[in-house]
Amino acid sequence: MVSFLEKRHQYLRHGIDFNQDRCLEIGALVDPILHRQEGNVFYADHLSTEELKKQFAWDQKFDFDRLVDVDFVWDNHRPLKECVSGSFDYVVASHVGEHVPNLIGWIDQITQVLTSNGQLRLVLPDGRYSFDMKRQTSKLSDLLAAWMKKAYCPQTHLVLDFALNKVDDQLVEEMHRRYVKDFDASDLPSQFPFQEVLQWGERTLDPTHYEDVHCWVLSLNLLAKFMIILTGNDILNVACAGWHEIDPPHSYEFMVFMAPETDKVKRVNSWEEVYLQTKTNSGLSHSQDLEVITQLQQETIQLKEELRSMYASSSWRITAPLRAIAKRFKK
Repeated sequence: MVSFLEKRHQYLRHGIDFNQDRCLEIGALVDPILHRQEGNVFYADHLSTEELKKQFAWDQKFDFDRLVDVDFVWDNHRPLKECVSGSFDYVVASHVGEHVPNLIGWIDQITQVLTSNGQLRLVLPDGRYSFDMKRQTSKLSDLLAAWMKKAYCPQTHLVLDFALNKVDDQLVEEMHRRYVKDFDASDLPSQFPFQEVLQWGERTLDPTHYEDVHCWVLSLNLLAKFMIILTGNDILNVACAGWHEIDPPHSYEFMVFMAPETDKVKRVNSWEEVYLQTKTNSGLSHSQDLEVITQLQQETIQLKEELRSMYASSSWRITAPLRAIAKRFKK
């Protein structure tokens, strides 16, 4: 019988020809999905190998012998294409995207180093079942604000939200063991005392300080909803090339594959399909799904007009259009 871990690796490695394809894994640390001895496999991280060893020196459980040798250091202040050499047929990142301060910009930069037929393959935790289960799901307004600011560090309000509401890992594991499908996480205790939460927030007042937290609380369905709008407005030019939903009680992470696509209709349709299929699983009827899609299409048109207005203004980053978008997508 094939274990879930084996299935996970099969999904993420499917179709890769290690004899020919050039592959990049981001944030592999000690558990790479792609292995250097298999072919043209490279590793990227935000720190060098030696710097990563210093970062995890406090963790007695960290297996330094398994730490991959980092080939490319992706300095957040530089585009990825300036930090790596050449282009890649596949880029894989497992449990990295939720940490990225500017998720939209991060995806866009990876797209720029993909070949025309390349793919970005992401694994992300479903926030409803991770230690983020007490937090509100992410808002498109926050994703857009981080993108517009070109955020290099997690924003203060997201760090505070994380620290205020993070559930202890052991409690999450207990929930998973019992596989409680529908539960109220709001009554679960938070991990950090309030005074420590304030310290987390205070550290972010230094604009150069990077606090490693989950910036984004997503599900596959919510991500697809955001992607309909982002790809429909040419903010991201990727289509969905494949996906795998969470598989409780074996896994509470989802996978999504993205590929460059110049045809706007094709890329929007691909995300609408994901949205519909994952929404149907939650019990909405097909007619209700179509109503939501229609609403998203209307929001896409409105957002496009507002973005045009912003870019026409010399003060678009700080004035009314940004506040209007934040208000519109505050749900």
